[in-house]
Amino acid sequence: MMGPSMRKTWATLWTLTAALGAGAFAGQGAAFAQTPTAAPEGELAGEIVVTVQKREQAIIDVPMAVTSLNESFLERVNITKFDELALWVPGLEVQEQSPNNPAISLRGITTDSGEATQEARVAIFQDGVSISKSRGSYVELFDIERVEVAKGPQATLFGRGALIGGINIIQNKPDLNDLEISGGARFGDYEAFGLNGVVNVAILEDVLALRIAGTSRSRDGFNANVLGGEALGGVSLDAWRASLAWEPNPDFSATLILNTQKDDNSGTSFKSRAFDPPGGDNSPFTAAALNPSAPGFERDRPLGLDREVSSTTILADWAITDAYTLTSITGHRYFESFEVFDPDGSQNPILMAAEDSKGRQWSQEFRLNFDDGGPISWFVGASWFDEDGRQRVPTVWDERFTLGLVTGVLSRPNPQSSIPTPFLTAALQGVGVPASAAPLLAPRLKAQQYEVSANASETTAVDLYGDFTWAVTPELELSAGLRWTQDDKVSRIEAATVNGSSILGSILALSTLPPATQNAVITQIATTGTSPLPLGLFTQPTAPGGISRSETFDDFTWRLVARYAMSDDLSLWASYARGRRPEVISATAGNAPGSSARTAIVPAEEVDSIEIGLRGQTPDGALRYDGSVYYYEYSNFQTTAFQGLQIVTINAGSASTTGFEGSLFWRANDALELFGNYGYNRSRFDSGARNGNVFRLSPDHSFAIGASLSADLKGLGLVRFTPSYNWQSKVFFDDNNDKPNLQQALFPTLADTVVDEFQDDYGLLDLRLTLELEGGGFEVGAFVKNALDEEYVMDAGNTGDTLGLPTFIRGAPATFGLELKARY
Repeated sequence: MMGPSMRKTWATLWTLTAALGAGAFAGQGAAFAQTPTAAPEGELAGEIVVTVQKREQAIIDVPMAVTSLNESFLERVNITKFDELALWVPGLEVQEQSPNNPAISLRGITTDSGEATQEARVAIFQDGVSISKSRGSYVELFDIERVEVAKGPQATLFGRGALIGGINIIQNKPDLNDLEISGGARFGDYEAFGLNGVVNVAILEDVLALRIAGTSRSRDGFNANVLGGEALGGVSLDAWRASLAWEPNPDFSATLILNTQKDDNSGTSFKSRAFDPPGGDNSPFTAAALNPSAPGFERDRPLGLDREVSSTTILADWAITDAYTLTSITGHRYFESFEVFDPDGSQNPILMAAEDSKGRQWSQEFRLNFDDGGPISWFVGASWFDEDGRQRVPTVWDERFTLGLVTGVLSRPNPQSSIPTPFLTAALQGVGVPASAAPLLAPRLKAQQYEVSANASETTAVDLYGDFTWAVTPELELSAGLRWTQDDKVSRIEAATVNGSSILGSILALSTLPPATQNAVITQIATTGTSPLPLGLFTQPTAPGGISRSETFDDFTWRLVARYAMSDDLSLWASYARGRRPEVISATAGNAPGSSARTAIVPAEEVDSIEIGLRGQTPDGALRYDGSVYYYEYSNFQTTAFQGLQIVTINAGSASTTGFEGSLFWRANDALELFGNYGYNRSRFDSGARNGNVFRLSPDHSFAIGASLSADLKGLGLVRFTPSYNWQSKVFFDDNNDKPNLQQALFPTLADTVVDEFQDDYGLLDLRLTLELEGGGFEVGAFVKNALDEEYVMDAGNTGDTLGLPTFIRGAPATFGLELKARY
């Protein structure tokens, strides 16, 4: 494996070489313009068709802010993951701590909670089936027809979770008339290796076809762990898909799709800046010192993720008449994930944690579309959604190191490997234990205090919806949509101390007890090493069976849209819409001695949106452009906060967003394509303690620019160079903007007073060079990502923040590789 300096040198040379190559391409562009037979079919060739309004439409006719990236573009700029996709969708931010814990933010609204009781805020669909639950939503993008991202409240069209927009992944379906065999391999630094392939067979021409696609990739982590084990942030993924299409006659078609994905990643590189690793420093970009496991904790499972996601989808369309079409979408989805992580980000055995999540859902949707070519078109539909989910969070604490942290006995930045009893005795006196009792209690502090909390949710939702479009004149079109949703919810929580009451928790609770009880507790701890108090250290046990609460919620969402066609190639549109995130039954375990579990209703979050946009193109389609301005007003803004070691949903009051987005695609000639976008998004809280704060993961400014330059090397093949650059302004990683007065530490002595949990503006340069050999059956290529080796942090704060130990996760450094592709 190359060292960092060698990788940076290689990336610089690659960049200079590529720049010279770009100059050569640009110098010959005019010549290539005279040879159209040699030009590739670019992203701008032909008409872009989208289905965000439940019917196929040319994108020029769609009156909403929507970005559609097709298969050609995804391949051209090397997109296989959501975080790579986000770079080319203005307003979309994706943070991938791990596939189990992604944060997806659209126009400043973030969805990422793993709790079973939480609702998504950005709807994610796979061929029309909701996959929005955080722990099962992150899927590999392979053999994809296109990805459509609709921005703004889209509850009328997308339903549950589309508070601020929806993402629909449309997978390639079997071709009824074709035999296709293709495959590829990728090699790179950090021991990167990948394979992918597609086989499409027309079993019965025009009637029945099978398509099988798969991908596999692996890569070592970017940060070494000096305490042993795999490098942190490593990836190992296998995914495959089988689909069967049946079209017995021109009026009916059905497709069965089976998906599965398996992730087996090394540990997340949480790194604390409070403690230096042995022989190292506290930079997020150097080696970390995380405990590879905790003896006996969760069957000695090591740091890392083990996740499996599987789904079954059945799509059916029946053209009842030329005007009426009935569509059915049936979905079943299951995910199971287990992730072990070291939340304190240091070699200290303060805390080790895991997350064990499972979810299963069934859904059925029926939709009737009407379009007879006249001025009126509409669709109505009904859907049913049933989901069961659970999340279990076990933790193991070293009470000695925890006491040392709380009292400041634990040295910084170079902590001691053990805390002698005299130090613990002094620390106990520092938290109010009598001097006579402290020497007796210090040896009784546990090396492992094992606690667990679990939450579960059952949701059954019914939706009725309709959308109506009236072409008032050939130029003016009006649309209105309405959706009614009813949610029946049950939320549960249960917590327990696995190996008995916490000694340290009981000691910290002594000051709340009468003197006689204090003496009895001290005597029992000193003599038996057990506590008579039913207390955990930070997770307080519930009664057996826990607590639960059930509620029914319902409400309406709507949209009103107008579009005016100034010509066949230019249209203006305006919309007013309401989005809604359903009420949340927030169930929280106690997080301090003497506290207890509780439930609460967090009111539904609502947003009213006004947006005006323009979309146009030149008559030949060589130039396409769009832009929109928008204003959002939120009430009952639902944000998340740490309460103890749990992420809970709270009502932060009102908020607003003002923004602009624009994109441009230009095929200058047969040799050159240019593309780019810009987004301005000013999202702020307008009330409460967070008044004036910026939404998390929401840069005020971002842009992306790219080019595709091609040349026909006569007798050899087609060479293509694709440089791209993405930039964003400063982002905060929490809605509290890391302000000291908003920090929620477990103890006052642990409060984080340093404002450093943000990432300043930065940009990433990616380069790709490919050669498609004559005949088009074989392609070789080279690529580099983050060619300038920009150092940036993708996340900061995390669970460690409640311990006064915010952790930081680095973004990917410069990486490079080679690709081989073949097709038949």
